[in-house]
Amino acid sequence: MDEDELIMVEAQTDLMELLSKYPNHSLQALSMVLKTAVDCYVLSLGEDGAVKILETAIDSVNNGKHSQLLPKIPKNLVN
Repeated sequence: MDEDELIMVEAQTDLMELLSKYPNHSLQALSMVLKTAVDCYVLSLGEDGAVKILETAIDSVNNGKHSQLLPKIPKNLVN
């Protein structure tokens, strides 16, 4: 795992730990994370750059890259 991948995994872990602190308000906490992320993109990339990032995110969701539907596992492979 290279340094960029390690940083990404650490950031994801930290974010999940933060969200787990608010189990009774998970949607509100997630909403604030999204708002903060968008604010950071606008600050770093400007409005046009942030719009491009959001368009890429929309395409990614529409293309099923974030689907929680798992493929069916053949019964002979289930332990």
